[in-house]
Amino acid sequence: MNGGAVESFFVSEDTPVGSVIGTLSVNGSPGEDGDITLRVQERGAAVDIAPGSKNITLRRALDREERSGPASVYINVRCDRRHTTDPSFVIPVSVRVWDVNDNAPAWAGAPYRARVSELAAVGTRVLSAPATDPDQPGPHATVRYSVLPGPYSDLVGFASELDSTVVVRKPLDFEKVRNFTVTLRAADGGAPPRENLTTLRVDIMDADDQNPRFSHDHYTAVLPPDAVEGTILETSPGPISAVDQDLGINAPLYYEARVEGASGEVTGEGEPLLRMDRDTGRAAVTRRLLTQTLPVTVVIKATQVDNADRYALATLTVRPARGAGPPPSPSPAGVQFMRRAYSALVPEDTKPGAVLTSLQTSQAEKPLQFYVSERSFLEKFAINSAGEVLLRHPLDYEARANYQYQVMVTDGQGNDTAAINITVGDVNEWEPRFRHAHYEFGVTLGDGEDGGDGRGAGDKRVGRLQAHDGDSGDRLTIQLSGPDSKYFYADEDGTLYLRGEMAAAVNATALHLVATAVDSGSPPRQSSVPVVVRVRGGAGARAETARAGGAVLGGFSAALALLAVALLGLLVYLCRLRRRQAPLKSPAPASEGGEKAGSLLSVSAGASSILAASCSSLDRDPPTTVSSSANKPRSNGKSRVAPAAPVAALSDHVSGGGVAGRSGVAWPSATIPARVKKLSWDDAPSTDETGAGVPRDVTEATNTAVGDHMNLTVYF
Repeated sequence: MNGGAVESFFVSEDTPVGSVIGTLSVNGSPGEDGDITLRVQERGAAVDIAPGSKNITLRRALDREERSGPASVYINVRCDRRHTTDPSFVIPVSVRVWDVNDNAPAWAGAPYRARVSELAAVGTRVLSAPATDPDQPGPHATVRYSVLPGPYSDLVGFASELDSTVVVRKPLDFEKVRNFTVTLRAADGGAPPRENLTTLRVDIMDADDQNPRFSHDHYTAVLPPDAVEGTILETSPGPISAVDQDLGINAPLYYEARVEGASGEVTGEGEPLLRMDRDTGRAAVTRRLLTQTLPVTVVIKATQVDNADRYALATLTVRPARGAGPPPSPSPAGVQFMRRAYSALVPEDTKPGAVLTSLQTSQAEKPLQFYVSERSFLEKFAINSAGEVLLRHPLDYEARANYQYQVMVTDGQGNDTAAINITVGDVNEWEPRFRHAHYEFGVTLGDGEDGGDGRGAGDKRVGRLQAHDGDSGDRLTIQLSGPDSKYFYADEDGTLYLRGEMAAAVNATALHLVATAVDSGSPPRQSSVPVVVRVRGGAGARAETARAGGAVLGGFSAALALLAVALLGLLVYLCRLRRRQAPLKSPAPASEGGEKAGSLLSVSAGASSILAASCSSLDRDPPTTVSSSANKPRSNGKSRVAPAAPVAALSDHVSGGGVAGRSGVAWPSATIPARVKKLSWDDAPSTDETGAGVPRDVTEATNTAVGDHMNLTVYF
């Protein structure tokens, strides 16, 4: 019917079998009493012609992904005319399939399991958990990843919503959490979206980040009166023992002892006072201890076998036996800490050189020596002879938040140990930072997509405002401001949503607002970025389209107006040009007393004298003097140059007897008229007594010289 050569139809892949997908536009009726017959040439085609009709029906399911059916169908329909000898013809029919969101993303290799060291830094890659969507490329096949809220969901996450890489979000600690499981979500961009869930189990591997620790910081023992070399000392409050705090590694330890004598000299290089069992830590009496003045304090060291930098220190004080009962208290002459544990809270912005705390002892007036259990103490801190703990280098809460050490003090006669705990206080020193300096999103109104995960059923997801704070532990809150902020809100993840109840009130194509990220530090810090949301399909877009059409029409009208003005200017220019050329054909008016008028009068006078001299030989009538009206006033009071003589005036070319005159120009005889007419500025008709106009007589003369003289010039 439409004169085409091919019939094309488009059908959705979820169309039920048996549905009519189109009607052939062919002339004729295919019914029982009709004049044409339609049939499909291909056998087993996915579509067919309904008997007695032009309708094309679906016989098998269609599938754009070609899983359960073909993605397109091409058939040939033969049309035969009944009761005629006309040849049949073939109509090619093309059926194309539209994609629908009928497939959910599929995880590759799910469920997942990964092992991560507790020393892994934030941002370290855990594993890749890709998911694919078999739908056609586009929104239906775009996969977005996320970790569902739940226990430990803040420890790991995806690098971005479009990246399948799982990374570490927060520092891990094997001693607190050894393993955890989170739920992963993969969703496509359909409306509504299809999703698939799976689990990820993360096993945290213990790392050697902890020093060994003794069961007690200070041990005491009593030397029995009958002690001999090799006697095992009984220690209190318990046996000497230490363990590796890295429970997952639990490295084996070996024990050794150092001693401070009465003079304060370390005697570990010579014969030791105690013989420590390397594996069990039991202390045995040596020959030197039997001759030593008691009490003595021995420094015990437990070191990891696989890492000599990881060790712990404790003290063992050996006293002489004084009868039965509990061992006596230490001699008052020995130095002692006033407290068994010291602590200090230090802000991370404290300047180096500041005093953090003071280790008070019982002998503050004597010079003392202090020893610390770990070498790393000197990287950040120092202790002077007065027991003041000083800061040597700046602290960083994000790098390490706590320092614990064992400190021993000695005055040369006795010693004592205490614990020191330095806690780094977090200072809000970092402002929140957005990932981009400017955000621009696009949203379409009226497309039926609800956006998902919003507070309201009709809220539309616009995009995500990604911000980060360098201060660990700070939580960020996104606040919106600006003229169009009432249309939007942002959740705790930074996702921007368009309020469903405000969508109908949007009447602009571009909405402007400012997003401000505020952290939870004290004092809080903030930063802002501009946000532009382009709106498509709303009332503002339609108004903008109408304004654009009006602007085009107005521009076209302005162009026509400019063209009309140009044409009018051209006409004015032509008229002025004709007026400037008119004085060349008629005498110009002479202004009173003007130089130009005098010039014209002189020229007219010269021309009149020449004409007067020539007329005597041309006219049969008596010669007529040339009259000049230059001095004759007109009705308007202005003087003009008089025209030539009232009879035919011949030039000086003729007065010379047929020889060319002063100008040397000879005019053809055919151009000289036989009759001339007097021309004057006062040719206006006169009136009689009744006021009726009387025509003025025209003086005519026959030019007899025309036949004899060929060279004539007529002056007007």
